[in-house]
Amino acid sequence: MLFRSPPQGTPTFRATTRLIVQTVNVKDKDGRPIEGLTAKDFVVTEDGEPQMVSFVEFQRLPSPRASGSVTVGESTPAPPAAAPPAEARPKAEPTTDVRIAAGQPGDIKYRNKRLMVLYFDLTAMPPPDLLRAYNAAIKYIKTQMTPADLVAVMGFQGGAVRVRQDFTDNRAQLEQVVTDLVFPEDKDGDGIPDVVEEGTAFGQDDAEFSILNTDRQLSALQTAVGMLRPLPDQKSLIYFASFLRLNGVDNQAQLRATTNAALRANVSIFPVDARGLVATAPLGDATQRSPGGLAMFTGRAAEQQANAFQRSQDTLYALGKDTGGKAMFDNNDLSMGIVAAAESVTSYYILRSEEHTSELQSRFGIS
Repeated sequence: MLFRSPPQGTPTFRATTRLIVQTVNVKDKDGRPIEGLTAKDFVVTEDGEPQMVSFVEFQRLPSPRASGSVTVGESTPAPPAAAPPAEARPKAEPTTDVRIAAGQPGDIKYRNKRLMVLYFDLTAMPPPDLLRAYNAAIKYIKTQMTPADLVAVMGFQGGAVRVRQDFTDNRAQLEQVVTDLVFPEDKDGDGIPDVVEEGTAFGQDDAEFSILNTDRQLSALQTAVGMLRPLPDQKSLIYFASFLRLNGVDNQAQLRATTNAALRANVSIFPVDARGLVATAPLGDATQRSPGGLAMFTGRAAEQQANAFQRSQDTLYALGKDTGGKAMFDNNDLSMGIVAAAESVTSYYILRSEEHTSELQSRFGIS
């Protein structure tokens, strides 16, 4: 019996090209942005191999002071805002289908604009801290937002990360969205929002992360920065939360994943401790019973209390430091954290480089 070999066709080797977007700040010795650079002025390498820079665009952003913003200390502070009565507020539109809209492939949708995201972690803020974060956001929108600023609003609540408002400079619309997020409509007065939104962009539910609350917060933050990745611009995410505490090394993997996702999406995280300036009583306050034992007399109880509070801020500090942002602690004027995030974004370049990989390289390491 004879066996014939199958006909040999022309071999096909595929090559892929991956577009990598990066933002670069170039300044002179006096800290002023340098304009007029081209693709020939930049060198991008991957594992020591130079990559071709195919596109360079300069984003010209005025400084917040030059663009007419009202900075902290230059005007009379706005009085603390209270929840407006439900009948005085316009009816909120459904926000389930709101998304961060990206431009056409290869196009930059927002030119010469500063992109800011107000992210409220409602799972990690008790009512007093939530009201403080609300006042800060409203103060920034009303008195400190500049013509170059575009603001988006996100919230994490009930196991879901939702975009409440895409990037816009409409102050009235932003104020309404923030108000509806913090003070949802409750006509029957039972303390529960009348409309419960279904669906989520954050896959894990309450049962899965019931004992891993820190992983849950970090995973939600990773989901939020992933929504911003289609935009090539530099983005600043102001993260309002009261605490974010690691449990030893158990949350290190998720912290690293969240940080890497932010770096890939060109997102700088600016954590803001919504607790403000905290002065804790050494032996506790009226919210808990008096401690007992020898530790309250030797000072160990006060030391443990101070250490626990500092540990609740360490992760927030790491998120800001590792993503190019900055954390703000121990200040009752939380709007200063938003202003600091705005002032940190100056004129920059958007670079697009192409990484070519052939099937021969991926299979056999042939260059």
